[in-house]
Amino acid sequence: MTIRIASRSSKLALAQVEEFVSEYQISDYEIIKIKTEGDIKSAKGETLFDKAHFVTDIQKCLLSGKADIAIHSAKDTPAKETKDISRIFLLSKSSKDILIYKDAVKFDNKMRIGTSSLRRQLQAKYHLGSSNVFNLSGNIDTRLEKLYKGEYDCIILAKAGLERLKILDEHTYEEMKWITASGQGTLAVEYADYDLEEIPGLNMQLTYDENFYHRCHSLINADRFVLDKINADCNSAVSIQTRIQEGSPYTSGEIYGKNKYISFSGWTPEEVIKSIERQEGMKLLNEHN
Repeated sequence: MTIRIASRSSKLALAQVEEFVSEYQISDYEIIKIKTEGDIKSAKGETLFDKAHFVTDIQKCLLSGKADIAIHSAKDTPAKETKDISRIFLLSKSSKDILIYKDAVKFDNKMRIGTSSLRRQLQAKYHLGSSNVFNLSGNIDTRLEKLYKGEYDCIILAKAGLERLKILDEHTYEEMKWITASGQGTLAVEYADYDLEEIPGLNMQLTYDENFYHRCHSLINADRFVLDKINADCNSAVSIQTRIQEGSPYTSGEIYGKNKYISFSGWTPEEVIKSIERQEGMKLLNEHN
């Protein structure tokens, strides 16, 4: 049986599908390419929209039965669960952001930086001391083209995207030390509410391997639990990451306000939320609304 896989039509989205089918040795598949509302808005240069617009049209394809599964960048999936849709996280690459230079090999805070992400804009402000941060929209190719045309001195992108496209080594870049968005570098597989084992030809045994599961799925879900509780979305100026530390999940991150930021951490979601509340993190989060 041919497995129908729904995906955005960008180069990166299709590279993600190819990585998935290669990892799980799926040979009989069809890619259903979908131009989402998010793609349309991004092509128009819009940046202030819910990143769930990259996912919703694909989820409709699943619910209508036109596709069996969908492959997303986990970072684009909303923290809140979607009715009648199940999701697993797997196949991680680097979660880091990188600063790609046009000419220089060392950062100067007077450089003109391009990024469409509010989180990255404020991280550049607080962690790089930059005041020259400007909006940059479009897919990876478009952003790189604008960089090399001289519209920016450097731009911020996810390292995983360039790794998946196999173009990372073509550029001069510096890896940022800051924490990024929940799920950055990880793929998400979505499907309508039924057992994945019911799809003939879909071999997903690795998903349920205990170590693999804890490294991907459960850790990102810990992030999402916190994000849901503080009512953050894909556009919120918050970084968060849960990792295994001393044998247990440990969550850390930052919330960026207009004039200051806070760092939070904890061994449990309750500890994390208390850390945020104690430092008035919700007030900072809501400054951008």
